[in-house]
Amino acid sequence: MDKTWNNKAWFMVLPVLILVAFNAIVPLMTVVNYSVQETFGDNVFFFEGVKWFEDVLHSERFHAALGRQLICTFPILAIEIPLGVAIALAMPRKGFWVSVCLVLMALPLLIPWNVVGAIWNIFALPQIGLLGRVLNGLGFDFNYTRQPGDAWFTLILMDVWHWTSLVVLLAYAGLSSIPDAYYQ
Repeated sequence: MDKTWNNKAWFMVLPVLILVAFNAIVPLMTVVNYSVQETFGDNVFFFEGVKWFEDVLHSERFHAALGRQLICTFPILAIEIPLGVAIALAMPRKGFWVSVCLVLMALPLLIPWNVVGAIWNIFALPQIGLLGRVLNGLGFDFNYTRQPGDAWFTLILMDVWHWTSLVVLLAYAGLSSIPDAYYQ
């Protein structure tokens, strides 16, 4: 028996494809266009080519900033991924507590990043913040506003607190999709 094809179904999908193209491709091309031009005001543009990219790639400031970014990124990922997978493995698979755990894991993701920064700014203050007071009470000289190492530690702690729950939810979804037959 031959399968019949209904090509009219593409007309139902066509508006979505046009909308996605308009919302994704047009802004991307605009960014690419602006990245190869220079303006001196009055909306008059001059073609510059890839001169800016060459300047950035040969800049010592860019290399230093990239190094600082990598020094922050690798420890964060080295903490978040194993911790997130470990928490996902420890979460229950059935029952009432599944919903409770999933909601608790989703809560940090609901807080906007700028609010997370404001919360941790107050939380880590050495005089009045809970983290600052506890670390100073334990004998550490903690002051993230004056010591770069303490600021780095606070940023990593803040990022791990905010984004580990995303790793947990993704790992839990992946673990939940494994059929029970594979465990037997």
